[in-house]
Amino acid sequence: MSQRTLKASESGKSKIKQARMNRGWIRDDVRWINEATEILKLSGVKGAGVSPATWRRFLEAKHRIEPDNFKAFCQVLGLDWEDVVEDTVDSNIDLSEAPPLSNFCGRTKELAELEQWVIQERCRLVVIHGMGGIGKRALARQLIEQIGDKYSYLIWRSLESVPPFQQLLTELMEFLSKGQNTEVKVSQLIQYLRQQKCILVLDAWEEISSNNSPDYNDYCDLLKRVARESHQSCILLLSRERPRNIEALEGGFVRLQRLGSLTYEEAKEILIAEGLSGTPEKLEEFSRRYSNPWILKKVVKMVHTVFAGEVSNFMENPSIFVDNVITDFLDNQFQQLSVLEKNVIYWIAIRRNTASWHQLLKDTDGFLTSSQLLSTLNYLIQGRALVDKNVEDKPTLYTLELVILKYITNRFVEEVFNQIIQTIKIKIIQGSELFITHSFLTENTDEELTEQQTRRIVKIIQEKLLFKLGSQQSVQNELNTILSLLEDNRFQGYGRQNILSLLRLY
Repeated sequence: MSQRTLKASESGKSKIKQARMNRGWIRDDVRWINEATEILKLSGVKGAGVSPATWRRFLEAKHRIEPDNFKAFCQVLGLDWEDVVEDTVDSNIDLSEAPPLSNFCGRTKELAELEQWVIQERCRLVVIHGMGGIGKRALARQLIEQIGDKYSYLIWRSLESVPPFQQLLTELMEFLSKGQNTEVKVSQLIQYLRQQKCILVLDAWEEISSNNSPDYNDYCDLLKRVARESHQSCILLLSRERPRNIEALEGGFVRLQRLGSLTYEEAKEILIAEGLSGTPEKLEEFSRRYSNPWILKKVVKMVHTVFAGEVSNFMENPSIFVDNVITDFLDNQFQQLSVLEKNVIYWIAIRRNTASWHQLLKDTDGFLTSSQLLSTLNYLIQGRALVDKNVEDKPTLYTLELVILKYITNRFVEEVFNQIIQTIKIKIIQGSELFITHSFLTENTDEELTEQQTRRIVKIIQEKLLFKLGSQQSVQNELNTILSLLEDNRFQGYGRQNILSLLRLY
């Protein structure tokens, strides 16, 4: 073994932990360091002595340390350092931040396409984007499993904690150079990508782009250089949204894959793999309701707990299941949307997945220009992967997954209710309230749609107002006050007709 810097393998890390527990000393006990220092002195190491930071690096096994220090720490723990250190193969693979490899179902088309781009077309930058829980990480992990043996180095890094760019670059350089390189520059990283075939996965790109990271431009410059400069490696970028800064690079050696909802067949395959049972009809219906893998597995777990994995009783309830856990999960993503994106997605939910382009154009007239609607709808479909198109109908309809539809409807109702209560308190209309910008009851020729809008929006708001204000008379009085405020407001929007809709229920 050469005298390069060393770190423990994954199995070695477990041995270190067990040995430390056997000694009974706490992690930061100075006796570890004192003993290691004495060992180094006896070995004749010049300037012998180790720091707490070096000890922590040894324990975490994420960063390499000097060989003498590594061997001294192993001796302190009573371990043979050759049984602990990672071997040559291990040292070229760092998937410590990757998800565990699990049973993989569906996505055969997407997986084959990714393999074609990376192996055959030798793409330098591949972006997998889609809403949270849709399976980006599982897909990338499966891809790595299938093609990893064709690459010299594999490394997976999460950007969830928004690491400073220099920190990430330092870690990559340390990994690729085995701790020998002291020059931390992007040009030097590109040089390593030329010399060796590497796959680098950067997970959770949206955290860099949406959190005002001071290093955002540095990260973008790295991606541009990786995309444009010649080398034999590939960066896989995983993101909840389509990176806006990469669109100009698409084509050539750059590919973007939008990961959408599972097909009914793929969802049913997961249900069977997860051990659910039921008639083919019930399993088919279940798979049509839940097409986001993360949400699907959450619901499956509940069905196992309550119904021992049999779906019949669960499916007797015609309502889509959305609990607080799923709501919190979707809240986290909804909060990332712009005001325009929220307004458009509310309109799609109000129309219960029957919204066409011309209907949305008419609904948003006076609030959005056609250009704003077009660009916003385009990004919700292509960039956010939250809206789908039903091209089987003519004209094309814009739709939401059933779970998303219920969540958005619930959120719309809650927002409208809170804004009405706020208006009652301050006796002021701003003009941007949802009960002004959005119609509860759209102009419909479909009586069933009108009935659904009345039941799922108007009646629910009315019930919440009744509970809050205590009596029907109080609700009527306050709503009539809002009507008076609207009369004094120069722009009423849909306000008057919405308030009248609520009053007609009495």
